[in-house]
Amino acid sequence: MDLFLQEGSRVWLKEDAVNQPCTISSVSGGVVIFTTDYGEVYTYKLKTLSRQRVCVMSQESRDGVEDMASLQELHDGAILHTLHLRYTQQLIYTYIGSILVAVNPCVCVSGVYDEAAVELYSAGGRGQLPPHIYALANQTYRALWQRHDNQCVLISGESGSGKTESTKLILRFLSAMSQRSQPTSSHVENAILESSPVLEAFGNARTAHNSNSSRFGKFIQLHFSYRGNILSGQITHYLLEKNRVVRQNPGERNYHIFYALLAGASTEQREALCLSPPESYQYLNQSGCITDSTINDKLTFQHVLGGLSTLQLSESCIRNVLQVLSAVLLTGNIQFLTAGGAAVSTNTVLGQLANMLCVDSSLLSEVLTQKSMMLRGELISTPLTIEQAEDSRDSLAMALYSRLFDWVLRCLNKRIHGDSSFRSICILDIFGFENFEVNRFEQFNINYANEKLQEYFNKHIFCLEQLEYSKEGLEWENVNWNDNGECLDLIEMRLGLLALLNEESHFPKATDATLLEKLHSQHSRNQFYVKPRMATHQFGVKHYAGEVLYEVSGFLEKNRDTFRDDILNLLKESRSDFVYELFERIPCQNVESLRNSKHGRLTVSLQFKNSLHSLMSTLSTCNPFFVRCIKPNNNKMPGQFDWQLVLQQLRYSGMLETVRIRRRGFPIRLSFQDFYSRYRVLLRGSALLDDMKGWCLQLFHRYNSAESDWRIGKTKVFLRECLEAVLEKQRDSEILKAVTLIQAHVLGYLQRRQFRRLLQSIVVLQKSFRALLCRRRYLRVRWASVVFQKVLKGQRVRRMYKQLLEDQRENWRREEERRREEERRREEDKRREEAQRISQSADALDQSESGKASQQAADSPEEDVASSASADSPEELSGEVLSKVEAFPPDVPADTAWEGEEAWQVEEILRLEREMELLRRRKEETERSLGAESQERLRRLRDAIDAQASRAAQHFLHVLNFHEIDECVRSIESTLPDTHAHAHSQTHTHAHAQAAGREEEDVDEGLGADDSPNPSETGQSDGQRTSGIRSGDESEEEEELYANERMPPPTQPHAANHSLPSSGDPAYCPLQSEEGEELIPPDEDSEDEDVAMTTRQSSSHANQWPSQQRVSIATSTSSGAQYYSSEASMEGSDDDFDRCDSDGDSLGRRDSVYSCVTLPYFHSFLYLKGGVLSVWRRRWCVLRDEMLLWFRAKQEALKQGWLRKKGGGSSTLSRRNWKRRWFVLRQNSLLYYTNDKEDQLKGALDLRSAREVYECPDRVNGIDVVMPDRTYHLTAESAEDASHWFSVLSQVHGSTEQEISEMNAEQANPQNAVGSLDVGMIDSVCACDAPDRPFSFVLQFSQRLLECRADSAEEMHHWITLLQRSKGDARVQGQEFLMRGWLYKEWSGGVAKQLRRRWFVLTHASLDEYSSSQSNTPKRSSLLLTSLCTITHTHAPSGDWAVAVYGRRQECVLVFKLQSEAQRWAAAVQDVIDSKPPVETHTQQLLLNIKENSLNSELVEQIYLRNPLLRYSKHSLRTPLLALPYGPVERRGHRRGSLHSEALKMFDSLLQLEGVANPVPAIQGLLQTAWELRPLREELVCQLLKQTSGDAAPLSNWRIMACVCCNFSPASRSLLTHLKFHLKRARECPEDTEVARLAAFSYEALRRVCGRARECVSSQQELSAILRLQDMNTHIHCHGGGVCKISINSHTTAGEVVQRLLRGLQMEDSRNVFSIFEVGGQAERALDSRTAVADVLAKFERLTAESAAVQTECRLYFKLYCHLDTHSVHPTSMEFAFMFEQAHEAVIQGRYPAPVETLQILAALRIQYLLGDYNSQNAWPDLEQLFPVSRLRSRLQACTSLSRSNSAHRKRSSFLEGTLRRSLRGRARAEESQEEAWLEQEVCVLRGNVQEKWARLEGMSQQDSMLKYMNIIREWKGYGCSLFNVQCADGVYPEDLWLAVGQENVGVYKRGEAWPLEVLSYELILSFGAPQPNTLCISTQERHLLFLTEQVVDIARLMKTYISLIVKRRVSTCQSISNQGNHW
Repeated sequence: MDLFLQEGSRVWLKEDAVNQPCTISSVSGGVVIFTTDYGEVYTYKLKTLSRQRVCVMSQESRDGVEDMASLQELHDGAILHTLHLRYTQQLIYTYIGSILVAVNPCVCVSGVYDEAAVELYSAGGRGQLPPHIYALANQTYRALWQRHDNQCVLISGESGSGKTESTKLILRFLSAMSQRSQPTSSHVENAILESSPVLEAFGNARTAHNSNSSRFGKFIQLHFSYRGNILSGQITHYLLEKNRVVRQNPGERNYHIFYALLAGASTEQREALCLSPPESYQYLNQSGCITDSTINDKLTFQHVLGGLSTLQLSESCIRNVLQVLSAVLLTGNIQFLTAGGAAVSTNTVLGQLANMLCVDSSLLSEVLTQKSMMLRGELISTPLTIEQAEDSRDSLAMALYSRLFDWVLRCLNKRIHGDSSFRSICILDIFGFENFEVNRFEQFNINYANEKLQEYFNKHIFCLEQLEYSKEGLEWENVNWNDNGECLDLIEMRLGLLALLNEESHFPKATDATLLEKLHSQHSRNQFYVKPRMATHQFGVKHYAGEVLYEVSGFLEKNRDTFRDDILNLLKESRSDFVYELFERIPCQNVESLRNSKHGRLTVSLQFKNSLHSLMSTLSTCNPFFVRCIKPNNNKMPGQFDWQLVLQQLRYSGMLETVRIRRRGFPIRLSFQDFYSRYRVLLRGSALLDDMKGWCLQLFHRYNSAESDWRIGKTKVFLRECLEAVLEKQRDSEILKAVTLIQAHVLGYLQRRQFRRLLQSIVVLQKSFRALLCRRRYLRVRWASVVFQKVLKGQRVRRMYKQLLEDQRENWRREEERRREEERRREEDKRREEAQRISQSADALDQSESGKASQQAADSPEEDVASSASADSPEELSGEVLSKVEAFPPDVPADTAWEGEEAWQVEEILRLEREMELLRRRKEETERSLGAESQERLRRLRDAIDAQASRAAQHFLHVLNFHEIDECVRSIESTLPDTHAHAHSQTHTHAHAQAAGREEEDVDEGLGADDSPNPSETGQSDGQRTSGIRSGDESEEEEELYANERMPPPTQPHAANHSLPSSGDPAYCPLQSEEGEELIPPDEDSEDEDVAMTTRQSSSHANQWPSQQRVSIATSTSSGAQYYSSEASMEGSDDDFDRCDSDGDSLGRRDSVYSCVTLPYFHSFLYLKGGVLSVWRRRWCVLRDEMLLWFRAKQEALKQGWLRKKGGGSSTLSRRNWKRRWFVLRQNSLLYYTNDKEDQLKGALDLRSAREVYECPDRVNGIDVVMPDRTYHLTAESAEDASHWFSVLSQVHGSTEQEISEMNAEQANPQNAVGSLDVGMIDSVCACDAPDRPFSFVLQFSQRLLECRADSAEEMHHWITLLQRSKGDARVQGQEFLMRGWLYKEWSGGVAKQLRRRWFVLTHASLDEYSSSQSNTPKRSSLLLTSLCTITHTHAPSGDWAVAVYGRRQECVLVFKLQSEAQRWAAAVQDVIDSKPPVETHTQQLLLNIKENSLNSELVEQIYLRNPLLRYSKHSLRTPLLALPYGPVERRGHRRGSLHSEALKMFDSLLQLEGVANPVPAIQGLLQTAWELRPLREELVCQLLKQTSGDAAPLSNWRIMACVCCNFSPASRSLLTHLKFHLKRARECPEDTEVARLAAFSYEALRRVCGRARECVSSQQELSAILRLQDMNTHIHCHGGGVCKISINSHTTAGEVVQRLLRGLQMEDSRNVFSIFEVGGQAERALDSRTAVADVLAKFERLTAESAAVQTECRLYFKLYCHLDTHSVHPTSMEFAFMFEQAHEAVIQGRYPAPVETLQILAALRIQYLLGDYNSQNAWPDLEQLFPVSRLRSRLQACTSLSRSNSAHRKRSSFLEGTLRRSLRGRARAEESQEEAWLEQEVCVLRGNVQEKWARLEGMSQQDSMLKYMNIIREWKGYGCSLFNVQCADGVYPEDLWLAVGQENVGVYKRGEAWPLEVLSYELILSFGAPQPNTLCISTQERHLLFLTEQVVDIARLMKTYISLIVKRRVSTCQSISNQGNHW
């Protein structure tokens, strides 16, 4: 101890469990003083020190090391001291093996990252230069070619540790390397580098710990080429912190872009964007931190503009981006006040915001202050409170910013998008671990992401590496590490934090308090969950980096991410295309879709979880490099090293364990082949060994014989980085030598070639000069020769012509003689036949002689045919041809002889064809005349020839060696020699099915787009198919090779067994095996009832077939061309129909469920414990088809279970009995016992000798097994059991012994399993290191843990290897499957629909159907899922739930018993459909091309000329112009085909409308179709664009275009832009003025219809006016009989009409509010000011047409709407007359509560106003026009009902009750007549009283009577209020009420009474709306008032109008007061 305790010694002092580096300052007096490197001093007595507390520091630790894996002291202090020592030396990078540790210097270090550093580290390898981020980037870059896979760099650390800067440095280095690999710089590198300032400005902000903190995570993918340059890239972002836009914590700032915009905008930009100082914005000044000294906001703005320009954004796009940013800031300045709900008080800011977003300010105010909902087709608006309005405002701001951020990132990805054929480098820069004073929802998700990354780090550094050592047999001692799996289980498991959070988010009434209560109750006992003792609104999680407490307030609201549909719809209707583009892809919540129909929209946390799992799946396929960023202090001060903070980061990140495993481990792991391929150049001079392992040993012994840095495993080599650096350096040296040698040879070759070229050029010059002289002499000689030859050839040709002419005449003569000879022979044959017929009739009595004669006559033609065929055989004819050719004279020239020969050959060929046709006809005639025996003999002869050819082909296939075929296909191919000859019966049937399939593919399905499956999506391409599985083309080739075309197609192959002759017939020997077994392969996959049905039908009709047809069926199995498609033989079955229609999938081959991948299979005994298994149980475990099954015992039988068997005895009675037997299927034997103990065997069936196994449709769950001696009838207990039994029996029946043995080895029936587990659900599999449980491992999944124990270590590691798979790795057919399971499919094969149980697999590309879940089951059908597929969810009357999926060619209807299961499948299918890219047709591509070249008019004209699809056509369309969704459509409750058919009908209607005299009804029907089917609107626009293009387009199409533009506009902005371009282009055309006028009219109509949507299709009157390009006239009625005639167009609103009427009536200064009312019968409704009057007129027309029998007159009235001034109106004004008329209307309708006397006075005043003074001669008006007669009638009815009730009570108590009941009907009629009489008497009395009062008014003028009338009316306090009939719903008031809506309040009256029950001021009303249909709720602070009424919409609209008027009055008052104050 005393030896090293000396002054100045460097030691380690263990203090507080930490070894601190110390220097001994003093040793005296038994006291030792230690001074740490961190400035702390410790004093100890010498005798208290020990070796455990103080130890000597090694020299490496004193000096520091570059790689901490080489440290001798392995403890936290050594690592911490190394980092501190290097940090003080400004060396911030340190290695831990291949892991780079970077300590943030918090200051810019000069000279470290310049171009010289890039040059230095790009040339040097790892270990040659000091640690650097460039060294790791260079290593990653070179690993693309070294390791042959994708690379990824994971940068992790706390917030403020320098992750973002590290990412930028790696990008800079990779960009520099990319630029060096190519001569010119690529735009991708520039875009990536220039995008960093843009992403930082939009995604970074100042936090409490970091001034440039990334508030989003980004995943950057860079795709490189073979040369090393960057081809393309993609950036994905995760969880942008949207909440920071609207609120920040104290000391924090908003996103940098806002401050940069305000600091760097120019003066013009400030004025255009309405910018103000940052202190004036609510979203910027609430945190108290506006400026940051470390950030230059003005410079940031310039960098952002430069980055946006680099992305090739135009000036208009950049201006739009700045406008949206300004709109976000303006949104925060909108303030609200209370007036019957929230109302906007800052109208100036509202107007500025509306201008920025290009929306209507009034609509914007409505969506911010009111919540809209649809009730019974009416839009109900409910006012919001101030808090709710502020939430709506904030949600608008967050949505604007988040969508803008997504748009910027999308533009960047579009800019850097390109080829990705080679490998890629991925860089993950995600938010670091955060622990603030107040942690909210964002911090929870951020820390959750860091937990996942830490798990990934642990998995790759510890788990996988150590598992690799164990598998390869290396001696290794495991290193323990801190596993954060349990913490992730707390967050992710089934009832974890995320699950509970999402569950609460789906409940509308859930609050943050209920969420916290559930979290506490569920997880309070979890060791990683923290339940605070004091805080009542927090919960905590013990993360790997420490404990964090989260504030639960706001969790639910942020997780829901509420963004109302009315706000979304307003933004989608913006006039700005940019704003529309931002929100175009966001779906509305109220759209009736099945995706997540149970829970609605996906929550934020669930989306983040899914994206995080997708990220982990992507990272798992890459080779990782890790960068650990360390934050030295929390203050970001340079030079400060907080050792405790750094130590905490080192501990929770597992750095000590990392150093330990990197020091002991071997991170470089290569297979023998890869190692040999890379380093074989190092042993170039040595003799190569055949053994790879020996070669590797030889290389290692040469360069490192100590075996310290390398190990040899079973299949791989392991080495450390130092040895790899040596090998790489030596390899580079050897390669450099080779390159130098190659260059020397190449340069020498180039010089020699240059010399040879020079020499050759000289020779060429000499040769050319000499040739010139010779050529001149040659030309003169040739001219003379030509003249001589010409003369000679002319002579020869003339002689030849004469000879040919003579030969031709001779041939004609011979032909004429032969023809005459044939005619003569034919006449002789006819005479001979006639004589024979006469002789036969003469000898008809002798039957035996006649039979012999007929037999001889039948045999003789056959001999004649053979003799004639032999006589005129083709060989002899060809001999004649040759002799003719040789007959040319030798003196004839060659070319002339050849021409004559060619002409002669043509004539001979034609003659031979005629003779062969004649011979064929003779042969057919002869065969038809043959008898049955002769035909049989010929057919057998042909079959024998076919059998020999088939055996020869089989032998040829057997000889072939298919090495590349997988094991499954090889086992099938091995059976071909035995069964190949017996599959020929399927040849013609399959060829017919193939032809039908091809015909079906040729049919146009109505879509021009190519939506065929992408090879990348379906998981296999044509070039990647398994060689053993034949494609459709190969099947067709085999058909041509093996098919017998002369054979008629068989009716049913299975029926051949019933018509075969005896086995002794030698003609049938090729069809049977040696044992006599039947060799026809059965249909392995057919389990439908139709198969058996058709088979039995074939059997039953076998005797009716001719014998030759039965033989053809029996012998048609000689070819095996379709062995892999046994389904194709069932030509007439319904299942074959399902298989043929599979959305373009080629089902001609037999695709296995797992044909493209080899799924693992393993079985053994394991001990299990977990869940219900509380103790260890020994179970037989089987891993098969991605399922882990465990059984009580080893499964030896293929299947076993109870079945009912018919018969069993020889008697008739015994065969009718059904016995329940226990059936066991072992190998190919089906055994049945009396019980399940299997002790009494009753019988056995050999399935391979069975003739057939089929399902019996006559019995429920019936199966028949046809044996040679009898048929066994079996019945299962359920449909599922029957289906499974039939599947297994069919497979065994059609399989070979080898296949049966494989089935027996792999068979594990899930129904017999004790438990099962889907491998895809397993989260992790890890070995357990407990000493008491050796060879054990743990399966961890969402529900629970399952602990397993094997019998040996090898078996345990094998199980772990097979089960340890990442999530989503389960694959089917080479692609990941999403869901799978047994489902019921609806099948309509006959009259009634049936349900078939099928195995369905949902992948990312299709919905596949299989007969069974086993791995070798072929695919029955496949429905390709595209973005056009649709899905419906219905509830059947039977109680089942049906989900129908519609594809391009077929539909699939799935039936479920449970609604939850149906919703789960429907949501999964809808997710796949939504994930598909939109399908674009050729029309859309052409329109996009026109848009891109719209400025070049010549190019646009060329596009129109080259593409007929864009021009006018007179022919019908074959496909729609746009991609329309599949599936049926419903119109008015009826199913009307599909959208495709409707689109084609629509185009045909356009063609038929050309030249029609009155096209208005047809145009209205066309518009109505497009109106009801919204997808057809854009299709109609496209069709009109086509039909109005070109000079031949008729005017009728332009008129229809005008009608369409007046009704609706395209929803697609791209189509809308093209439509505007088309109209502008036609409007500027001067040639046709009519077209120009129509185009101008359509353009103006389109501009106006884009702002507001029409409510219905135009009326016929409106369409007629549009066709004339004129306005239409309508009448507006007024009370008192006045009518105003006005002219309107399609877009004239009710507000515009009111303004025109007010101007015409000179009432512009009126303070009251007028409106247009629609009146129909007794109902009236005020029109909204934005309602188009044309829509109301169209509705009137429709109502009139629908109710033609009922004469209901619909009119428009001009009336008072809001009474704001009822006393100051002048009596002589027109407004007073309107008030008078409207008041009188209320009186006669009974809405004026007054006594009868007052009502009589009012009636008398009304008569005086109308008629003047009383005169008995005056005609009285109807009394109902003067007095409320309805009130009188109701009073009489009330009295009568009271008297009836009293009399009825008396009658019930009488004993004559039964007698009196019979006379009630007669008395009821009498009482009704009595009531009418009483009413007449009352009316007469009333008339007399009114007349008397009228007489008293003599002398009163009309004006005085009107004034007195109004004075009486005004006496009622409720005058000016609008009365609505309501009913009390909560029992607080009487049932019948009036709701009086007035200027200042809302009153509640009992109906008919003058005094209110209650008056509610608008100040007291918090909100009002309709919680339910026909229910009005008015909420105050104290209670909620509920009223029942059908006028909810009218009441809410009137209250909203009064409230808006109050708000305007208050705002104007405040503004006037403020203006006066400013003036003062």
